[in-house]
Amino acid sequence: MAADANSVRLARSEVVRWFHELHRSNDAVAASLAVAVSEAVGNVVRHAYAGDDPGRVDIEAQLDENAIVLNVADEGGGMTAHPERDHNGMGLPVIGRVADGVTVVSNGGGTRLSMLFNLAGGSRRPSLFAM
Repeated sequence: MAADANSVRLARSEVVRWFHELHRSNDAVAASLAVAVSEAVGNVVRHAYAGDDPGRVDIEAQLDENAIVLNVADEGGGMTAHPERDHNGMGLPVIGRVADGVTVVSNGGGTRLSMLFNLAGGSRRPSLFAM
């Protein structure tokens, strides 16, 4: 989808709808997915692309019996990842609080943010930031 302000709301509603259509009634996970995808797509809208062309944001969600992996990717200019702080705002730290694991891979050809949400409980994994 286009990486514009309308995509934040659309992405959030589509991911939550997808989760509920799978007959999942875990409101805590649904809320975490909504927060995470909103922050991730919002970061793409604000930071990935320069100029008048909003670029694209791609969202992929995968479910197995114990977890959801939610990927948000762009082909923008990339970012410098700082695990101890986020110079651009609170997006990554917020995602880190609601997801059970976060991986960011960024280079000059884009950024891919992968988020893990455990469905069967369990402990949180540490976040991994890579360049």
